[in-house]
Amino acid sequence: MWALTMLDMRYRAIRFVVVTVATALVFTLLFLMTGLIEQFNREPFLMVEQVSTQDWAVPEGTSGPFTSSQVMRPDQVVALGGIPVLVARGTLEIEDVASEGIVVGLTPGSYETLPLETGRTPEAELEAVVDITTDLEIGERFGLGGSDFTVVGLTTDTTLLAGQPAIFVRLGDARAVMFGGAEVTMAALVEPGSAPDVEGITVVSADDVAEDALGPLESAVSSIDLIRILLWVVAAIIIGAVVYLSALERQRDFAVLLAVGGRSRQLSTSLAIQAVLVALLAVGLAAILQSLAVPVFPLKVRVPAAALWQLPTVAVVVSLLAASAAMRRVRRTDPATAFGGPT
Repeated sequence: MWALTMLDMRYRAIRFVVVTVATALVFTLLFLMTGLIEQFNREPFLMVEQVSTQDWAVPEGTSGPFTSSQVMRPDQVVALGGIPVLVARGTLEIEDVASEGIVVGLTPGSYETLPLETGRTPEAELEAVVDITTDLEIGERFGLGGSDFTVVGLTTDTTLLAGQPAIFVRLGDARAVMFGGAEVTMAALVEPGSAPDVEGITVVSADDVAEDALGPLESAVSSIDLIRILLWVVAAIIIGAVVYLSALERQRDFAVLLAVGGRSRQLSTSLAIQAVLVALLAVGLAAILQSLAVPVFPLKVRVPAAALWQLPTVAVVVSLLAASAAMRRVRRTDPATAFGGPT
């Protein structure tokens, strides 16, 4: 059975190489799509965790400061006794190139959880910690709200909304450049279970805030999931078509083997082995291609380790389903075909 499979693949080597490469490209896209979905789902949780694991007090009627522009009254902030936080969308100007970012204003001493890659937290006016995706370095300057900030620290995994970097600055600086110095507060950090009841204020957990920040990307994640399903269909069609075509070309050969005592189960298993080999070789090549594509992909791609065994498993199942039509054709082959009889 193995000899029969290998002989046929050697005889049709060019076809199987082309099919394997084509399927590998499809699987590479599947790896990248899976990595994008993983990143989109984890991004807000990582961001919120880096800011604080405490509860968040927000204006009533909102579920998080990252998707709402509602603000708290100064008396509410005082009554809560928590750490005020300002969150706003801002435009970074780096060498005359503008890009969107998430400005987070925190009070001094509230930066303990920031995952500093290098540098330090802001200590003086117009100092900032930025995510490494901005490609800024320590000591470089960038524009924000008409002021020039100096980078004093770099963080990792502090992005939102599909890669928009966070800019951490002192609360006073954030209020000055974003709201003209007005005492604006979007949320307050409070110890879990210890926040006082304040009229017009809702207390939510860090996970709830992260779920809320994920909301704007739900449609994008659903669309990518649909594309993944379509890619699986394409992969199944490619593998199934080549195996079915092979079965048609070898029908008389199968008839001869059946006439001399071969079993249809052995022949159909040979086709199944071909389909599985194509799938596994394609997945192996795709794993290499995706590792080369991830560093240059415009968005951060976080391919989960589970995908490295889940994708081959699903690929084998899909290849067997795709080859099932060819295997049914083999089982219906009449041995008389070997002697020029009816097909």
